[in-house]
Amino acid sequence: MKLKELISEKVVVESKIQSEIDELGILSQQIEKIKKQLQPLQKRYGEVVEEIIPIIDKLDKETLTTNNFVMKIIRRGYERENYSYKEGFLNGLNKVNENTKRILQQILEETKKLTKINPSFSVKPIGEGREGQLYSWYKWFKVVIKRLTKNFKGISDGNKILRRLI
Repeated sequence: MKLKELISEKVVVESKIQSEIDELGILSQQIEKIKKQLQPLQKRYGEVVEEIIPIIDKLDKETLTTNNFVMKIIRRGYERENYSYKEGFLNGLNKVNENTKRILQQILEETKKLTKINPSFSVKPIGEGREGQLYSWYKWFKVVIKRLTKNFKGISDGNKILRRLI
């Protein structure tokens, strides 16, 4: 077989599979479109977070409420130091072997990196937080009603037995 024959040879695929492949193509195009729309929003979100963090730190509260949203601080941001061991030791191998331990420690200190851990927030519309609370009340109320109906059923059965005896 020649290469041209392999390229020109079409694989016969069921129509169901063809439609699913077409759907995957359409979905991937939509995902790419949404990702492009998301990038400026993420950038602006980061800018707003950077502006808000100092104010929130001064308030020293875990939950803040506005007219429309409830903001809960899940994790406060902090900075963490990391060492780049690979770079440090590769640089150390190029140095002269006198006082090796001291030199390697100096190189390690030079390659120390500071990593910033961003804070994470949970910002939800006010209705969502209350819906969760309402749902928990609903579940509690449902349990209480089930218990009461069991008791009432027992009472009504007892009343029927008493009526039969009379």
